[in-house]
Amino acid sequence: MDVFILLTLAQLFWIGFSLYWLLKRKDELPLIASVFLFYVFSFRFWALLQGWTAPVDITNFGFESFTIERGLEAQGLAVLGQSIFLGAYCFSQRRVFIVDQDVAPPETVERLFLLVMKLVCICVPVAVLTRLLVGIQTESGRSIAFEVSNYLWLFPLALVGVAILLAAVLRAGGLSGFFQKLFGACAFGAIAYLTFGASLRFQFLGWLIAATIILSAGKSLARKSLVLSMGVVAAIILFAIAGALRNADNPDADLQEDALERLAFAEDANMLDGFVLLRQVYPSRLEFSYGGEHLEILMRPIPRAWWPGKPVGSYMNKLGLTDANTGFTIGISPSLFGSFYQEGGVVGLAVLSAVYGLGFGKLMRWSAQLLPLTGLIIRGSACAALIPLLRGGDLPGNYAWFGMSFWPVALVLFLRRKEMFPKFARASAGRTGPMPPAQTDFASHR
Repeated sequence: MDVFILLTLAQLFWIGFSLYWLLKRKDELPLIASVFLFYVFSFRFWALLQGWTAPVDITNFGFESFTIERGLEAQGLAVLGQSIFLGAYCFSQRRVFIVDQDVAPPETVERLFLLVMKLVCICVPVAVLTRLLVGIQTESGRSIAFEVSNYLWLFPLALVGVAILLAAVLRAGGLSGFFQKLFGACAFGAIAYLTFGASLRFQFLGWLIAATIILSAGKSLARKSLVLSMGVVAAIILFAIAGALRNADNPDADLQEDALERLAFAEDANMLDGFVLLRQVYPSRLEFSYGGEHLEILMRPIPRAWWPGKPVGSYMNKLGLTDANTGFTIGISPSLFGSFYQEGGVVGLAVLSAVYGLGFGKLMRWSAQLLPLTGLIIRGSACAALIPLLRGGDLPGNYAWFGMSFWPVALVLFLRRKEMFPKFARASAGRTGPMPPAQTDFASHR
C-alpha cells in the first residue's frame, strides 16, 4: 500500500503542477493528460482495492488474474511514462498562449465559415449514409473488425475535425447572425448525435474537450474557469452515458444507474487492467515489437481486400485468440504507455514517452507563433487526439482514427493557407509583392 500511495501522490503532484502550468502558460494539455491518467490508473486502482468494481477477467483465454502486485507494477510503469512525457513536454513548450478577443480578420472568419458550412453539408449526409451501409453489412452477419471496410466504419470521425473547425468559427465570432446561429446549433446537434455512442466515446470526449478549450481561450480567469468546468462536467456525464449504452440491449439495465456506476467506479477506465494483461504477453508470449507498432501505421490504410495477408493488429489477434470466425473481438486498452512497453519494454516506454512529449511540445509551441485562430484550431486538434491516444491499444488503429478525424482540418488549413498562415505567406509574398495589411497585422500578434 505504501507503493500505491507514493505513486498516487506522484500523479496528484502532476495535477497540481499542471494547474500551475495552466495559470502560467495558459496551456491546458498537461492538465488534461494528468487528470485522465490519474483517473485511469490511481483512481481505477483505488476502486479495485475498495471492491467497488471487479478487474477485467479473461482467464478463459489463458491469462492470469489481476493481482495487487501486478497492478502496482503497471501503475509504476505508467507513472514513469507520464513523468517522462510531461517533463519532455514542458521542457520543449514554454510559450504563453495569449489569445486576444479578435483572433482573425473578419473576412478570414467569414470565408472560413462558408468553407466549414460546405463541409457540414457534405460530411453529415455522407456520415449518415456510411452508418446505414455498415448497419446493413453487420446485420447480414459480417464482422466489423474483419469484414467491413474501416473507411466506411470510421468516416463519421470526420465530424470530429468539423466540430473543431465549427468551434473555432464560433470563438472567432463567425456565428453572429440568426442564420449562422441556427446553422451552428443544427450542425453541433448533428455532429453530437453521429459521434455519440459506446464505440466512439473516447473520440466524442476528445472533440468536446477540444471545443471547450477553443471557446474558453482568451477569456478572463473567472469566465475561462466557468466554461472549462461546464464543458468538462458535460463531457464526463456524456462519456459515462455512452459507456452505459453498451448494456442498452439488456431489458433489466437502468441507464442512469449504470452510467453513474461506470463513472464512480471507473469501469470504462480499465487501462490499468489492460496494462497488466499486456505484460503477460510481452515478451513471454510475443516478442517486443521494436518499432513494429509504429511501422504498421503506414500499412493500416491499405484495405485488407487488396492485401489479404496484411498483418493483424492487437496481441489477441496475433495470438490467434480472436479472428473473423470467432464472431467477436476483445481487447483491453493498456494506455499509451502500455503500447510503448510493447515496443521495447521499459526502455521503449521511456524513450517513446520522451519522443512523444517533445513532439507534442514542439507542436503546441509552434501553434503559439501562428495566427491566433490557426493556433486554436491546431491546439484543439492536439487536445482532441490526446484522449484516445492516451487510452492506447492498437496504436496503428489510433492513428487511423486521427487521419479520419482531422482530414477536414488539414484540408481547410491547406485551402486557406495564405490567410491561416500569414507569416509564411508573407515570406513568400516578399518575392512577388506586398502582403494584405490585415494579414500582416495579425502575423505580428506575438
